[in-house]
Amino acid sequence: MKADCIRPIILHFFAAFSLAFLACDNCSDTVDAPVSTPIRFSIVDAAGKNLVDSTRSYYSVDSVKLFDLEEKQWLYMTSQYIPAERGYVFLADCRKNNKGKSSLILQLNSLDSDTLDVWYQQRNTKCFTLYEFTHFQHNGKDLQKSPLTSALLITKAN
Repeated sequence: MKADCIRPIILHFFAAFSLAFLACDNCSDTVDAPVSTPIRFSIVDAAGKNLVDSTRSYYSVDSVKLFDLEEKQWLYMTSQYIPAERGYVFLADCRKNNKGKSSLILQLNSLDSDTLDVWYQQRNTKCFTLYEFTHFQHNGKDLQKSPLTSALLITKAN
């Protein structure tokens, strides 16, 4: 008798489980769509000290901006104070194009701006297109990442 009671439960479980796999093929649900990782960077001096902190920093967190040269528009950026870094990490994303490269102007204040070149590759999945950053240059020089936050380290001489 117990086997007769368990069998319908098992059949319902397998039916629900198989429907869950069928839902994965439906690309109309974009609620859980993966997003491309944003560009993360910090502005540091030659010794690695963050130049945008919460006290008397060399640059103000509010003055740092990114401008997309191809799109001719300012990019939306956020900043996050990281206590271990003793300063801010900035996050932004740029518009992607079919060349796989975007050139940005990094405005640090009204008198100081640099170039930031970003390379990326397109990765197509069944339902979504994702972009993966592959290379970064600041004023023509390759960028290194912070060992603590993995943010790009934009080095400025102050």
